[in-house]
Formats: sequence, structure tokens, C-alpha cells
Amino acid sequence: MINHFSVLGIKPNANEDDIKKAYKRLSNRFHPDKLLGASDDEKIHAEAQLQRVRNAYEVLSDPKLKREFIKNFSNVIVTDPAAAMRELWDQFYPIS
Repeated sequence: MINHFSVLGIKPNANEDDIKKAYKRLSNRFHPDKLLGASDDEKIHAEAQLQRVRNAYEVLSDPKLKREFIKNFSNVIVTDPAAAMRELWDQFYPIS
């Protein structure tokens, strides 16, 4: 399960304004228009990161979805740590 708080680099007790600021900062960082001198691999990685940022913002900016996420995330029990690490690894190093 993806931790949307860590994607945006904010704490779980972040308010609406903090969430919006983090989203704007990261969406500007990974936006294709800002990556003029980047290689194709860097652009692909940035596109994947931008999608993760958008998904995190979509969940955390909606109070109902945020409550559900926090409730579900708090109840997560990792039964296969190796699979959890692979999922985490794939988030940062997607297969092209």
C-alpha cells in the first residue's frame, strides 16, 4: 500500500494548506515542461513520480478519502516483508 503522506513528503497531521503546498512543489518539480534538458529516462521517471504525486493529492485533498486512507493504512499488517520491499523499490525504480 502506498503511503500518500510520504509521497508528498508531509506528516500525517498535515493540514489542507500543507497538502496543497507539497502538491504544488512536487508537481512543479516533476512537470514535463520543467525538464527541458533531461534525458528520456529521467522524463519517464518524472512522469511516473508526477502520477504518484497526483494520486496522493487526490486522496489527501478529499476529506472522506483521506479518512478512509488513514483508517485502512493504520490497519495494514505486512505479511510478506519481501513483497512489501519490492513494491517500495518499484515505486522509486520503475521498470521501463
